[in-house]
Amino acid sequence: MSRLEPLTVALVVAIWSIVIAALWRLRGHSPLFLPTLALVVTALVGSFYPVASTLVEPSSWRNLDLLSPEIVLHTQLQYVAFAGGLLLAVFVASQLRWLAKPKAAASSSAAPRDLITGSALIAIGFALYAAYAQQVGFAALTDREDYALKYLLGRGLGPLQLGMPIMIVGCLWIEGSALPRTTKNLFLPVGAAIALWSVAFISVRTNAVVLVLGYLTILARRRDFQLQRIRPWMVVGGLALYAALESFALLRGVYRGDLSEAVGRLEAQGELVLAAAVGGSELSHPFITAGEVLREREAAELAGASLVDGIAACLPRGLYPERPLYLSEQFVRSNYAELAARGGGAAFSLVAEAWLNFGSLIGPVLFGCAMGLLLAWLERRREVRPDGVVARLLPYFVFYVAMQHRNEFGTLFKQVFMISLVVLPVTLLGDSLALAMRRGRIHSRPESA
Repeated sequence: MSRLEPLTVALVVAIWSIVIAALWRLRGHSPLFLPTLALVVTALVGSFYPVASTLVEPSSWRNLDLLSPEIVLHTQLQYVAFAGGLLLAVFVASQLRWLAKPKAAASSSAAPRDLITGSALIAIGFALYAAYAQQVGFAALTDREDYALKYLLGRGLGPLQLGMPIMIVGCLWIEGSALPRTTKNLFLPVGAAIALWSVAFISVRTNAVVLVLGYLTILARRRDFQLQRIRPWMVVGGLALYAALESFALLRGVYRGDLSEAVGRLEAQGELVLAAAVGGSELSHPFITAGEVLREREAAELAGASLVDGIAACLPRGLYPERPLYLSEQFVRSNYAELAARGGGAAFSLVAEAWLNFGSLIGPVLFGCAMGLLLAWLERRREVRPDGVVARLLPYFVFYVAMQHRNEFGTLFKQVFMISLVVLPVTLLGDSLALAMRRGRIHSRPESA
């Protein structure tokens, strides 16, 4: 456990000052407005580990002993720069009037298309997931001794792995549409079933979190709930929800079929539980990864190469056998060889990728600014075309903005590309069928008259 240095405190104050300045400009938008979410997450990741590790000696499978105080401070500085880039993006977006709220409203004429598209996505997703489950096996999916087994057996199954995400997209597509409330309610049990199956049976909390964030985004937008209306009890509730998610991760690690026994194991560990919560937190991992990269690599050594390789890495090995590895794959092979040998993996860090590509401070500022501008443009697109594909897909991707610092450009691009590869053709089909139905009704009116 290290001592809380004055410079650590200064950098924490700096990153939160930058974020609060940007949030003041965004106060008229939803708390889940994408630039807002990116700012808050950046401040949390950039300040959690440096402060928490001075209060509790963290425990983790990560190489924490390699993170000297100097490396921690240097890593903090990169997150401050990334936050600065986001602030710059908010300023530019404001000047371009991307943050204004036009009066465009959703049209009920898109309802038939949304019903067809959403239903088709759920059906396609279910078929893909059923095939995936058959290939992997029910025993592997629900194995509580080896959670990684299902991922290892799922390698090489390609599109079948998209089943669950496509079903989630379909549920959120329906909820975000202009369909009647009674019609939307028919699909809520599907989302509830996905969440229950994910948490209670296959222990994949991600699916449930994607759904919850997606539904909350739609609800906040529908009711025009603004950031400036947040109250202290809501912040406490959010922290409690996050603590519950972290507790679930700890509990999953010791659960073997008996809940009371698992709770007893955690209680027996005493202070080690808190140490593991700090070292294994979702807020700590990207910071630790960035620290390891900053310690071992050279700033700007990639010169933008990961942005090209990240796209090429999405290609199937059958088409491109020599496709490059993602930065996360390279990282785990060089830093955690034993884990890589067992088929395990580790998330990367967007800040570390920025540092590797364009250097200290400049890289994170550029990445932060680019990310902020992209998110602001997407939100503007949703406002201008509330019935468009972007508007329907954004609730699904809220989770990936919240987890942006555990990703890299390549994995984020792949997620968008693979989902779009399925959604766009289905949307075109939905548009065509809805148009044909509308024309059929128009042509039938004179005959009935």
